[in-house]
Parts: sequence; structure tokens; C-alpha cells
Amino acid sequence: MTKMFTFNGKRMKTWNPFTGCAFACSYCWARKLAEGKLRRSYPNGFVPEFHLNRLVHKFQPDDFVFAVSMGDIAFANIKQRRMIAERASTFPCPVLFETKDPWIFEGEIFRNPAFYLGVTLETNRSYPVTRAPSPLERYIKIQSGSFLIRFVSIEPIMDFDLNVFLRWLGHIQPEIVEIGADNYHNNLPEPDSGKLNIFIREIKGFVPNVILKQGIERFGIRGLI
Repeated sequence: MTKMFTFNGKRMKTWNPFTGCAFACSYCWARKLAEGKLRRSYPNGFVPEFHLNRLVHKFQPDDFVFAVSMGDIAFANIKQRRMIAERASTFPCPVLFETKDPWIFEGEIFRNPAFYLGVTLETNRSYPVTRAPSPLERYIKIQSGSFLIRFVSIEPIMDFDLNVFLRWLGHIQPEIVEIGADNYHNNLPEPDSGKLNIFIREIKGFVPNVILKQGIERFGIRGLI
């Protein structure tokens, strides 16, 4: 198992019964790993792929599991999503599902109070760095859907319109927001430190858990979680 950020004093664990993605984000660290030093483990690279044998993994009650960290579950078909969600429902711990196409959460498959449904929103603006639905499209899908987004990943954060982005998050009302920087030198458009400090201060007023990942300190942010 690989590990992710710390939440409630414990590192998040990952579970990858599905891997790969076709959104082709220019900054995707997972694709670079799958096509690079982890090539032996990913002979098909980052082509979307279901791994039935990985459904047998077990976790502990105090774990927090990030499902499909090495891909986007939006590329799994309905049957695969159902199998993954049904298996996750047997875990004695919370499970995070994160995507750039939140409409996949519509319906009954992911209706489980132990699931943290999550969306990636790196900014409110559209930049030509991905084939994924634009941030605005993702936000509209969240607003028009019947599902509850509990987790928002703002990673890697890109320059944004302060009032618009704050309003989006205020409407979504997530329980957790994690913010990460462009740590892999992808030359992304980033916000200035003053704007980012204001943004973090404001969302801390209504988001219960704001997680600042390693690397964000170069913006002059203090109090890393």
C-alpha cells in the first residue's frame, strides 16, 4: 500500500482495484509513475484497467482509504463501479472516491454514509492542461446532482478568481479540503502568495478540515497540517 496525506493523525491508505485515466492532465504524477519507474507494475501504462484480484484487500477500523488513487473511477464501467463500491461498503472504515467527473456519483452506487465523495477542483478557471470536464462543468454537475460532495482536492492549485472560488466552495460545503502545490515543476499558472493566504484563511472559516500538503509552504503559508 502507498500512503497519502495525514488526516486525524494518520496517513491515508490507498486501494487501487481500478487504475488509469484518459483525461491526460499534463501535471498527472500518477501517469508519470505508471509509465515510468512503476512500469513493471503497470505493463499497460495508464490505460484504464479493472483489477478484480485487488477487491480482496482488507483494512482496519481506524484506516481512511483513498480508492482509485492511481486513476479516475470515471473510466470504470457501471458494473466495475458497482463491484468496487459494494466491496468498499464492507470495509470497517471511511473510503474516499475522488474524480474530475462528479456526475458518476449520481444514482445509488455510491450512496453510503461511510463514503467520502470527492472532486478535484484545481481552480475555478479553465486552462488548457487537461481533457477533463472544465472546473465550471464539474461545479455545475455538483450543484445539479443529488449526491453530496464531502471532499475537495485543490491540487495542484492554479490561479483562480478569489470571490468566485470561495463562493463555489461555500455552496459545496465540503467537510475536507486539501490544497497542494505544483511540486513536480509543470510550469502551471499559480496564484500569488497574498491571494492564496486570503483564500486559505477564508475557507478555514467554514470548512472543518483544511489540509495543506507539503510544498505549499513555498507560498509563505504557515501552520501546515
